[in-house]
Amino acid sequence: MNAYFHVELDSYKCEVTWYGRFALTMLKNALLGFESADRKIAEDVIRQKNYVTNQYDILGERGILLIALNQPMAKDLRLISSCMDVVTSSERIGRYGKDIAELISDYDVQQIPPQLHQMVEATISILEIMYNAFESDDVSRLADCVKIEERIDELYASLYADLVSSMENGTISIPFGSACHLVNRYLERCADHACRIGEKVYYMETGKRVPLEESGSD
Repeated sequence: MNAYFHVELDSYKCEVTWYGRFALTMLKNALLGFESADRKIAEDVIRQKNYVTNQYDILGERGILLIALNQPMAKDLRLISSCMDVVTSSERIGRYGKDIAELISDYDVQQIPPQLHQMVEATISILEIMYNAFESDDVSRLADCVKIEERIDELYASLYADLVSSMENGTISIPFGSACHLVNRYLERCADHACRIGEKVYYMETGKRVPLEESGSD
């Protein structure tokens, strides 16, 4: 491959990384707005959804053109295909941020369940690790993320049960409890996308397609 192609490839990966971090920022801001019932934050996040959608199309088309015009082989082809998959996961993460922002309404700000705070922290943590791994081509921390993912699954199930109980006994209102449940679900899905990004990083570097839990077995 010529030098210009690899410059384009590096540029593409940088744009995909930036896009992922933009989507992650949307998610962080939406969660901040949800906790404070801040409609202004919600409106800002919702407005950014159009940009996320447009960039998703642009980056997807650019990946296809890089393949079609250069016919890359081996690691270069893995890089492009992995970038396109990361773009897809990042678009979903940005969309979940928008969905959380749309939950913000005029309900009275109530006590956020402690487990939801833990869910937020764990999900943001695993996403940040995965985007850093993607940017740096570093697979060394993927194994650590398996434990975080397991913790997120445990928190999701526990929080679901607690929210149902709290709505039944009137500890929290049904509208607020339902909103918390949706946030819990969206965060669990974001964590799943983080794992997919990790699997793509591993594939990009090794050529092996394995579940995240097997990425540290070499």
